[in-house]
Amino acid sequence: MHFKYQIADITKKYASGLVLMLLSLILCVLVYQDYGISWDEPEQRRMGEVSYNYVHHGDKTLHTYEDRDHGVGFELPLTLLEKSIFRSSNSRDEYLARHVVTHLLFLFAAFCLYVLIQKLFKHQFLSCVGYIMLAFNPRLYAQSFFNSKDVPFLSLFIISLTVCYIAFQKNKTSWYILLGLVTGYTSSIRILNIYFVFIVCIFFLIDIIQAMIEKKATLTIAKNLGLFIITTIATLYIFWPLMWKDPVHDFIDVFQRYSHYGWRGPVLFNGITKNADHLPPIYIPEWICISTPILIVITGVIGCIWVILNFVSKPWKVLTDRVERNYLLYLFCLIAPMITIVVLRSSIYDDWRHLYFIYPSFVLIAMFVLNKLLQTKAKKIIAGICIVQVVMIVSFMVRNHPFSQVYFNEFVSHEDEYLRKNFELDYWGVAYKQGLEYILKTDSSYGIKISSKNVPLNRNFLILQPHEQQRFSVVDTSADPDYIFTNFRYNPNEASVYQIYYEIKVLNSTILRIYKTH
Repeated sequence: MHFKYQIADITKKYASGLVLMLLSLILCVLVYQDYGISWDEPEQRRMGEVSYNYVHHGDKTLHTYEDRDHGVGFELPLTLLEKSIFRSSNSRDEYLARHVVTHLLFLFAAFCLYVLIQKLFKHQFLSCVGYIMLAFNPRLYAQSFFNSKDVPFLSLFIISLTVCYIAFQKNKTSWYILLGLVTGYTSSIRILNIYFVFIVCIFFLIDIIQAMIEKKATLTIAKNLGLFIITTIATLYIFWPLMWKDPVHDFIDVFQRYSHYGWRGPVLFNGITKNADHLPPIYIPEWICISTPILIVITGVIGCIWVILNFVSKPWKVLTDRVERNYLLYLFCLIAPMITIVVLRSSIYDDWRHLYFIYPSFVLIAMFVLNKLLQTKAKKIIAGICIVQVVMIVSFMVRNHPFSQVYFNEFVSHEDEYLRKNFELDYWGVAYKQGLEYILKTDSSYGIKISSKNVPLNRNFLILQPHEQQRFSVVDTSADPDYIFTNFRYNPNEASVYQIYYEIKVLNSTILRIYKTH
């Protein structure tokens, strides 16, 4: 009976979040088949298979594999699901299953963010706004289906933030162990999570110092710190098979390789093409400002300033307050990765997807500001502004479905072809799916020769039904194709002598074009 009352109490407390979650799940069922296969998905899948073969068949390819520095905490379980449950010889079914699993994790993370905001501010409306600003951030929503690199890490990072808050509030050993499990697993997806581990350890050390000053027992705190560290390391080790042979050496190697990732390809930014390792320091901040809902940008920046000023005015009080110091955690998780990239001159490209995991911290800081404003006489105006922002986002997503990954806010021009000539658009190439489907509808012939200068065409060929795949022949551009595809990647001003057969536009800029050659 006590358990039933607990469930009823939780359901009542988080009712609006559960409703949003349910609506999101219904929407998932309606739209999950609309998204194509992204540029990197086959490589991501290959990463999981290499580790799977190492674990189950002793295949040593893992230790010489080019992408061994990429964590497989998410890809390996996906491979296990494919081989034990999905078991389909149809490439379309396999990729759709991957898309659904990735999206469900993202929705669960959005609900965790809802719970965290509810615990921080005790405000249902604000919690709903936070859920929507994450789950229906246009870029993230679309990529939560086909980006199994950055979105799963973002999702687990949110879960880590939520468990961290609850653990330090409840101050129970079981919660600290759970925090270690979640943190270790998150680190097995991307080693960059070491930032979070560091700040959690700082929290423990501050609690120990405070206990010593107040002449209280420190043994329990030290024990919980030890359990957190041990659990984190053990979980990281278990979910990253590369570490099994020589954990210390491989950890250092992965961190060094990750810090100096060697991709030096061209990146379009503000109309100028530069190599990925020579982008200006403003690259990440500008991308965040032009591709994030304006409400979050403005309140998030104000919140960052407030957190800094508040810490400067009363540092020890902030550090020892188990609620206020969380905003320092969010600020650190937001700023530290950006500073690290600038200092190490790490390669960064494809908008700011490598740092999507900092977005929840930005949202949380923004929610703090909105919470303060909702307590003033202008609360109705503020609530109205929040609703208008949500309506604007939803309107964009409906009008541009399923291409919301190409979202830009009103801080940047939406004039004809401006975005295409100045920024990376559908760099994942998922719009190729709709291009292929259009040809299937409008050309009834067989043996249709199609070509593209980059790989997303081959990727999206895999998401077609088997009988649809049989109608196409993917050839080189020199082999006299019937249709040529382009998403303008690496060549934003590309032109052709051929007739434009089909094109897709978002915000007045072309993200996909098909030329008919005959």
